[in-house]
Amino acid sequence: MTLRTNDLRAVLAFAADAHDADASEALTTELLDRLAELVGCEYATYQTFDWPRRAVTAHIACSNEGPSTPQEDYPETFWTGDSPPHWTGAAFQKLSDLCDRRERERLRGEAEFNAEFRIVDTVGFRAGDRSTRSAWLQFDSQYRDFDERDRELALALRPHVDGLWRRSISRKQVRELLGVLSHDGDAAAGHAVVLFDTGGRIDHATAEAHRLLAAWFGLRDGRLPHEVREWVGLARAGDTYTVRRNGSILRAEVGGDFTLTLREHATALARLTAREREVLELVAEGLSNAEIARRLWVAPSTVAKHLENAYPKLGVHTRTAAVARLAKLSQSR
Repeated sequence: MTLRTNDLRAVLAFAADAHDADASEALTTELLDRLAELVGCEYATYQTFDWPRRAVTAHIACSNEGPSTPQEDYPETFWTGDSPPHWTGAAFQKLSDLCDRRERERLRGEAEFNAEFRIVDTVGFRAGDRSTRSAWLQFDSQYRDFDERDRELALALRPHVDGLWRRSISRKQVRELLGVLSHDGDAAAGHAVVLFDTGGRIDHATAEAHRLLAAWFGLRDGRLPHEVREWVGLARAGDTYTVRRNGSILRAEVGGDFTLTLREHATALARLTAREREVLELVAEGLSNAEIARRLWVAPSTVAKHLENAYPKLGVHTRTAAVARLAKLSQSR
């Protein structure tokens, strides 16, 4: 079966109007009402999911389902177990393809949603990747079975909804980035900021972010490092991920669902020069300044100067305290 010209025109008109809508999510109640009318069913529902955290991050319904909670007030809900929060884990599904009307009548009486809304058939599809983040658009019918025209109509809508969903993520990234820049003011110019998509692919990174990722992880494939991707999938805004190496610390902080800021900190150990560390290591062996000077072939005054420079870097004032501090920092590397 091929869709009628009027159906195709309606799909394109809907997509154009949806792209012009200024909303936090890809679809609104008004747009879902329009889709329900286009499909010829009673209900249309749009949900978004964060799979690593097993969270439903948005639930938007058509007006037939009742008063809808504004998206900015929607509380995240969570599920447990391996079962998805909607009725199928497939990318596209029509309930009447899976079971006959008698079985669906039975399900209508047993399933909570079906019983309340008297659903006899459902068709839905996914946008995005189920392993990370995704969206699900579903149509529900109270009286008739969905037919081949409805299947083709849903498949025609699917790429447009996928594009709308991805655009909503991009908008969220921009809002998060603007929030980071606004919070940090003029200092943000040198900050390392990374915008990434649902699969951990880097959409944008500042020059400083590229430098730090390459220096700390050897980044080459345009994606967040594996260990960072695993962490960020479960992290919330404000959470930090810390890596320590050679006396330096790299901290990644979640600015939002798709934004990271990176900051590198040199510890006291990293701030010491090679010669200052060498002198302190000889002090730890019990050598005097004169003995260290003979060992290094320098003047005793030079040894004293190295120690004088090292003390404030370590936050100490004596030889004994400097040796103790150096030992503690070396053990924590």
